Amino acid sequence: MKIAVAMDSYKGCMSAIKCCDIINNALTDAMKECLVYKYPMADGGEGTVDCLVFATKGRKEYVTVKGVFGNEMTGYFGILGDNETCVIESACASGIQGISKNQLNPMRASSYGTGQLIRAALEGGYRKIIVGFGGTATSDGGMGALAALGMVFYDKDMNVLNPCGAAMVNVDSIDSRGVIKELENAYIEFACDVENVYYGKEGAAYVFSPQKGATPSQVVELDAGLVNLTRVFKEQLDKDISDFPSSGAAGGLVGGLMTVCKPVIKSGFDVVLNYTDLEDTIKNCDIVITGEGRTDAQTRYGKLPMRVGILSKKYSKPVICISGAVTKDAEVLKNYGITSLFSINRGPITLEESMSDSENLLYLQTFNIAGLLSIL
Repeated sequence: MKIAVAMDSYKGCMSAIKCCDIINNALTDAMKECLVYKYPMADGGEGTVDCLVFATKGRKEYVTVKGVFGNEMTGYFGILGDNETCVIESACASGIQGISKNQLNPMRASSYGTGQLIRAALEGGYRKIIVGFGGTATSDGGMGALAALGMVFYDKDMNVLNPCGAAMVNVDSIDSRGVIKELENAYIEFACDVENVYYGKEGAAYVFSPQKGATPSQVVELDAGLVNLTRVFKEQLDKDISDFPSSGAAGGLVGGLMTVCKPVIKSGFDVVLNYTDLEDTIKNCDIVITGEGRTDAQTRYGKLPMRVGILSKKYSKPVICISGAVTKDAEVLKNYGITSLFSINRGPITLEESMSDSENLLYLQTFNIAGLLSIL
């Protein structure tokens, strides 16, 4: 039996690579004659660098950057196997993972570190760059990243502003003369599955900032800041990002970066898929296994299991989804090519218990599923 394993990460506890390895071990332990083809996958968020480095036999480079709240940290970007293409994920320096709920503060959070990663790649001589967006703790409209790339933001009294969510509403003018020139000749792909606009009820603040700790009053303030930044960008850079699809992704980081480069925006899943032979493998396999940390009705809006399901349906291949948690409304995914849904949890268990024992739980659930497959 030939089995394609295309897994997203279980965010906060297991990478996509680790998930694929565990499932491979469980399948081969239970089914001695099966062939397993591993495809760690991502959709632009956390794990995108690792997945593309794995797929192309590339490498990672490390650089000191600023974290969400200005702390120094070790960031990284990937160099793909062609030794010419660089891949960056906003979740690295601007990510929400590892920040406790009581520490989240989109008013103070900054995307500066992501800008530093882009700058480091450009200064390293790379001119083809993939930037993945997702899993950020920031809602600064891209101010931080733009500042790292050389843009200066001033208030009405010409004081230089510290780039963060709270500063957006105070921006009165900008100076873009110091923006790194290498951006002009770079080919940049944005890997992004979010189509939200920059501001408004479907924009970055209203849709995403509550997940990043924003109170109702802060949501209103952040949205006003995004409106203000849009005005300044249009007046001083002649760049109108107000209605551009995906500009609200990663707290408006996509929209901000659009003012200094001309990116090609692609689905995060499609970007990763392009560097693998997953489609050919699915075409020629017997069964597909996919999964993520939590599968619910939202998964149908472009998340990885849904995309794998649709791709597999094209070739009439059954798809087993094994996730950390599966909600009742996830049954809707059966309309998108998912044959069956399994959670790794056994009996009543807390989220903390599930995450701490996730490797063992994933192995056991896969081993049991494999026992059934072996008699088919």
